[in-house]
Amino acid sequence: MRIALVAPNYFPPESGNAVTVRRIERSLATLGCEVQVFPTDYLAPEALLRSLQRFGPQLLHAFHGYSGGRVAHALSAETGIPYLITLTGSDIYQALEDQRSLEIHSLLRGAKRLVAFHGSIKQRLAVHMPTLQEHTVVIAQGVAVPPLTAEPSPADEFIFLLPAGVRPVKNLLFPLEPLQEVYEKHPEVRLRIVGPIRDTAYAAEVMDALEAHPFARYLGAVRHDQMAELYRKCHVVLNTSLFEGGMANSVLEALAHGRAVLASDVEGNRSIVKEGVTGLLFRDAEEFVLKAERIMSDHHLRGRLAKNGRAEVEEKYSPEAEGRGYLQLYREIVAECGEGAGTAAYGDAHHL
Repeated sequence: MRIALVAPNYFPPESGNAVTVRRIERSLATLGCEVQVFPTDYLAPEALLRSLQRFGPQLLHAFHGYSGGRVAHALSAETGIPYLITLTGSDIYQALEDQRSLEIHSLLRGAKRLVAFHGSIKQRLAVHMPTLQEHTVVIAQGVAVPPLTAEPSPADEFIFLLPAGVRPVKNLLFPLEPLQEVYEKHPEVRLRIVGPIRDTAYAAEVMDALEAHPFARYLGAVRHDQMAELYRKCHVVLNTSLFEGGMANSVLEALAHGRAVLASDVEGNRSIVKEGVTGLLFRDAEEFVLKAERIMSDHHLRGRLAKNGRAEVEEKYSPEAEGRGYLQLYREIVAECGEGAGTAAYGDAHHL
């Protein structure tokens, strides 16, 4: 089966969307699919269409209802190739409610299937577009589980790691003041922020704020294959997002590496972080301080959360199961569309 992955934000490879697409790309190749990625941010419309022509896929798989969906919709209109969309977060939490609302409604309705990472995202979509619920499938994200390493000694430094793209939705300014309060009691506290800059204006705000908090540092964008070392060196992984599209790669990876998680109490984080079982959740700065101090002082709590979280991802979030879920869905769509799918004449790129 030949599958075209229509991927916005495929570069830089450290971004969450890129990590997801690249993981699915590898899983599908292992399952025998011919896969080609079409990075929408790096190919002009005409070049995108020509590349698609040469590849001749049976199906277009777009990521993000608006950014990837609008390209897949245009390509489908030109070629007759059906498309599906994986919902990734800001499409559900922002695009359905802002000036893009009318357009994204059309893009989602044109897809043969929609994929959500978790049932909570499917339910949120149903609030806006209830008729699409029967066409929405839940396929959980996957994560590779590496060999377990011991938590580093907290004797000199206790490291909170915050992996996230630098953009407002990740709420990177939030933990600075609460952790300042913790730092004044526990001078071994350190905050390390790592991730690509996705919004330069917001990045400038973050860098200015870091100047006033000497315990905190921005490490820049780190290659995904080098993130394991940062997980190994930290004690707790933070997620401070205003929303998540079902489950953050960083949270899954933290649990897979056997690290305790302290995360914002939002739908996407609640999909995997169970309070007191696989992590801790906070709703405001006061609760953040209380739980940060608790997780710092209680080694046994950190160990229990890490053990439970790692067991959870091993049981429920394998990349192999994720890949098989998509392959089954592809086969269903192709069977429904029949042999004629994708045989419409390739036109020019004026709709792209």
